Amino acid sequence: MSEAEKKRGKGIPLQTIIIVMLAISAVISCVLLYFMYRTSVSYDTMRTATQNYMDCQGAASDLREGSDYLTNQVRSYLITEDVEHVVLYYNEALVTRSRDKAVDRVREYLVDERAIGQLNSALQISDQLMETEEYAMRLMVAGLGDDITRYPAPLQEIELTAEDAQLPPQEQQEKARSMVFTSDYESVKEEIIARINQGIDVLMTTMLGEQVTSSERLLHVLHAQQVLIGGLMLSLLLVAVVIFSTVINPLRRQINGISKDQLLSEEGSSELQYLARTYNEMYTQNQRATEKLNYEATHDALTGLYNRSAYEAMRQEAAQNKRKIALLLVDVDYFKSINDKYGHDVGDQVLRSVADTLQSSFRGEDMVCRIGGDEFSVIMNNADSGLTELVRSKMRRVADKLAHPPEGVPPVTLSVGVAFSDQQSQGRDLFKCADLALYGVKDAGRNGCGFYDPAL
Repeated sequence: MSEAEKKRGKGIPLQTIIIVMLAISAVISCVLLYFMYRTSVSYDTMRTATQNYMDCQGAASDLREGSDYLTNQVRSYLITEDVEHVVLYYNEALVTRSRDKAVDRVREYLVDERAIGQLNSALQISDQLMETEEYAMRLMVAGLGDDITRYPAPLQEIELTAEDAQLPPQEQQEKARSMVFTSDYESVKEEIIARINQGIDVLMTTMLGEQVTSSERLLHVLHAQQVLIGGLMLSLLLVAVVIFSTVINPLRRQINGISKDQLLSEEGSSELQYLARTYNEMYTQNQRATEKLNYEATHDALTGLYNRSAYEAMRQEAAQNKRKIALLLVDVDYFKSINDKYGHDVGDQVLRSVADTLQSSFRGEDMVCRIGGDEFSVIMNNADSGLTELVRSKMRRVADKLAHPPEGVPPVTLSVGVAFSDQQSQGRDLFKCADLALYGVKDAGRNGCGFYDPAL
């Protein structure tokens, strides 16, 4: 098996290359889309965690502010004796309910139970403190001797102890103020704030942990996404490299080979290799056909020598370039009688024998031609009249061989006329000179070699 045949079929089909590359790109794209979805989910999770963190922080703040608001309204009423502060107090406690709503909001996020426990405890203590605040306001109303019906219904329902009810108005007012301005009251307030802060700390720690976890997850997804994008870009680059190496570059070289009329290299994808092999086969067949046509156009079919067309072309080329040559015109003597006596098959054998003998007797650079039926010519290149004796010696050997031919071929003689280009007469064609020498031999009885003499 030849090397070329061994290499056949090693090319990957372009269709396979494209399908594989598309499949790789499709898989990477699908995975990339999945991670983009994961990125979106992780981002939403982190955003939700951040929002929950802010909402829970706001809820804890609302709980603290709600408790402080109630305290401020109680104290403001006890100092200013303005009923409006009592109305605002109960509006916050019963309608706005900032503290209760804050704890409810925290519960919605299902955060750490420790945080909810601390906030619930703060709310319970705040509720207990409200009882003290409401009693202080009710005691203040009694001390002022004010109409209780002017106040919200919950305050009207509070009953004073018998002891406090018997106190003088001034002492009732002083006791009411002392209930919310003492160190014991402040201690309870501090306890509420401490529990709220503890709840906030636990709450913020939990929510912050969720934020960190979400952000780390998002970061991992983004890193994976970057890797996939890099992989997709690499796969596209690989597609470009494969296409250039298996299609574009081999195609360029094949186009260059076609433009230079050369055989194509079988490389690249299997389709290009198939095209190259097909082209090479067609090219080889065409070359052989061309060579055959050229050979048939310049060679004699019977003897294999150059024909008259080639002879004329070579003679004209030698004349144009003024090369030194010797022209020999050779006739087979009495060839017609050979055909008549032995038949044309034998006559053809005689012609082939003459051709072979002439071909073997001259140099490779000399050109032996058959220019007619029994007419031959020899063009000796780089030859001048100094080779006269050499030519004469060659023709004697030719004559001797033809006088002793192989069995079945009759002996023949030749009439030869020779002319050298360095002795060519002015204005006379070299062929004419050799022809004159040939006719001189024929006039002398044939079977001989004559040379053109310009002096004659």
